[in-house]
Amino acid sequence: MTDSTESKNPDRSAAMARVWATRRERAANPVCCCGCGTALAVGKDPKRQKLFCHGHDGRLHSLLRKVLRGEASRQDIPLAARANLARIRFVQHDHQIQKAFTNPGQHATRRGPTVAE
Repeated sequence: MTDSTESKNPDRSAAMARVWATRRERAANPVCCCGCGTALAVGKDPKRQKLFCHGHDGRLHSLLRKVLRGEASRQDIPLAARANLARIRFVQHDHQIQKAFTNPGQHATRRGPTVAE
């Protein structure tokens, strides 16, 4: 338990304020996740906000395949794609494509059941 006399960390509060300001900015001015930077129309429902211009999902898919083959760097993946990773369906349905977003030394956070021998 923590004492009620402890104060909150002001550095952490300032950092989280910057993070949320960036998220609000992205929500107010959405751009294409392929990295082209094209502005998208703001949707009325945030859950149904478009993530790509017409046909640009193929560009991101192509870039992710290049990352997996080693022809491109992980740093080449657009920030908009990283921010919307959980909402991009073709990434969520393909485990090989998900590996393009993880660091090589990073362990999976979710692990399946282990078999006891």
